[in-house]
Amino acid sequence: MSLRLRAVLIAGFSLILLWGAAATLMMRGVHANLDQTLDGRLAMSARMVSGLLERAALAPNSAASDFTEAVRVSGKDGIACEIRSLHGEVLARTTTGPHSEFEALPAGFSTREVMGHEWRIYVLRANGYQITTADRIDQRDTLINELLGAAGLPFLIAFFGGLAALWIGIGRGLSPLKALSQQLRAKHADDTSPIAVSHSPSELRPVLDAMNGLLRRLARALSNQRAFTDAAAHELRTPLTVIDTHLQVARISEGEDVAASLASADEGVKRLRRTLDQMMVLVRAEASISEGDDCTSVMEVINGIAAQNGDDSRKRLTIFSEGVDAGTPIPRSMLEIAVRNLVDNALRYSPPGSTVELRADFNGTTGYCRLEVADRGPGLSAEQTKQIGQRFWRGDQGWQHNDGAGLGISIVRAIVERFGGRLDMKPGESGGLVAELLVPLC
Repeated sequence: MSLRLRAVLIAGFSLILLWGAAATLMMRGVHANLDQTLDGRLAMSARMVSGLLERAALAPNSAASDFTEAVRVSGKDGIACEIRSLHGEVLARTTTGPHSEFEALPAGFSTREVMGHEWRIYVLRANGYQITTADRIDQRDTLINELLGAAGLPFLIAFFGGLAALWIGIGRGLSPLKALSQQLRAKHADDTSPIAVSHSPSELRPVLDAMNGLLRRLARALSNQRAFTDAAAHELRTPLTVIDTHLQVARISEGEDVAASLASADEGVKRLRRTLDQMMVLVRAEASISEGDDCTSVMEVINGIAAQNGDDSRKRLTIFSEGVDAGTPIPRSMLEIAVRNLVDNALRYSPPGSTVELRADFNGTTGYCRLEVADRGPGLSAEQTKQIGQRFWRGDQGWQHNDGAGLGISIVRAIVERFGGRLDMKPGESGGLVAELLVPLC
């Protein structure tokens, strides 16, 4: 069901219920007030006849013909009037009405059923006369129905007119949504330009802002994807070219040259495999989180990484811990990849035999564990520190040793930033480079 039809139906049903309740109360009030008014009319008619008789100075024992000349009453259907003496003689009456019931009635108002009709009767005894006035109840009901019909017609006009105006107004109010849907339908897959809807209502502007924000993020993601694809193609093309070259040399060579070419091709295959592995790790770091990979202890991950290293690397790695260990919302496998990449980089670029310090501080920033990996390597310049973390970017040392794919730091940054952490690279106080990782805690 459309919002337009839903709003009109809700308004229609609400008006029917509210106006139905109001009409019921109004009908009861009108009925009571009209009965009171008509009763007052009966009493006033009786007193008016009594006043006329008093002014005519007619005695109650006068002949009936005298009263007929003095009081002229022509009753219509549903209305009756009768004049009697207190002795019971009928002195004058209308041509219609339940006169047989007027003889023995109490003074004041009463209701009687005569010949299948209910009558409202008023009896006045004054100045030696009994004056009786009456009207039929069904005539009163007809009058009430006519009044309600006259009052209900404007309501029906207002009801249906209001629903029609509401239908048209909602249709015009939803026209910006129609324009928005047309713009979205006309957009191409790679069109990330902002959406603009003229005369948009204030309720639609947050939606437009959110969609334009999504388009901006999508544009950045597409740009990063294109840059990643270009860099990956270039990075993979280099080892493939090397492998192809050495294989061609091996085909036309003999003896030791063949072995050397095959060894170089094997190194190219290993480098290609490392690059592909890093690319797969980066994809997993940005993919959805699998269940059952919770990390309940940061120190357990750090100690596990140290235990997995070889004897030489294990001796070079020094671990410090401050504060009480805690868990993190980062999945265990992702945190292990991030810390291992930092430790491997520090061990790789530090001089042989030098130590690498890994410090875990749980007493620092509230809600975070500060991990610092400090090496004794050549470090990076200020300009290089700004570029580190870009995908497929390697410093001078990486290019000189023809080592790595330039994805390790990118993977670390993608993991921690996804869960609200931060990675900072800064020069060490005694040389080398310090990688500072803020890990959110549970």
